[in-house]
Amino acid sequence: MEHTALLYFVGPAGAGKSTLVATLQEWMQHQRYDGVAVNLDPGAEVVPYQAAIDVREKFTLKEIMNEYSLGPNGAQVVCADLLAVELDWIRGHLEEINCDYFLVDTPGQTELFLYREASKVFVENLSDRSAMILLLDPLLSRTPDGFVTQLLLASAAHLRFQIPMFPVLTKCDLLEPKEVDNVREWAIDLDKLAMSMPHLEGMSGVLSSELLRVLQVLALESNLIAVSSKEGEGMDDLYSIIQSTFAGGDDLEAHVDTD
Repeated sequence: MEHTALLYFVGPAGAGKSTLVATLQEWMQHQRYDGVAVNLDPGAEVVPYQAAIDVREKFTLKEIMNEYSLGPNGAQVVCADLLAVELDWIRGHLEEINCDYFLVDTPGQTELFLYREASKVFVENLSDRSAMILLLDPLLSRTPDGFVTQLLLASAAHLRFQIPMFPVLTKCDLLEPKEVDNVREWAIDLDKLAMSMPHLEGMSGVLSSELLRVLQVLALESNLIAVSSKEGEGMDDLYSIIQSTFAGGDDLEAHVDTD
């Protein structure tokens, strides 16, 4: 394939994956880079971008619910597994498109992508140049204990997928600037996060301490990118860290028509 990389946008429902895909795609177009959107969410009724590849052409959540007499949750699991069945179909479309990056919008629930074996097969076989944009919930992340739960999610993704991972604090416009600064400091230095956590006695204290130690061993301390799709903030920072991974920081040659 001639594209540079597939970027999988993963995060909890309501974290703003689809909106971030749309905003980053628009930002890239303004910078004369070509980001092509891919929708892997069969349950999406509408998406805020023009998807060059859309799994809903093959099946939708409602169709699976009707065909297998399932509720929404059961149908979501079946849909997640069916993605692997459509691997060749998606690969064929990818190979027809020459672009800088594919921006892949994943299903709404984080666990549907992170914990299904089909997704692992999907990531490992579609391209050897992939990365994950892991969206962190801003309201949960603004407290020390809430941020630890977000790091645990990141650690699970880190262990499941052996690809570069870029943690992103999404919807940062919902937080005060000081709160954003605190979260970014915690991400860079887990010792500061430990000092910010309330003192816990007994097993809770031991568990918190050991969890942070494991997270440090996994080298999950990183520069957290804060973005706001609503305000258009952070797109240049996100693009830069992606570029530093896949192109050594050099800008790609844009694949846009200059006529």
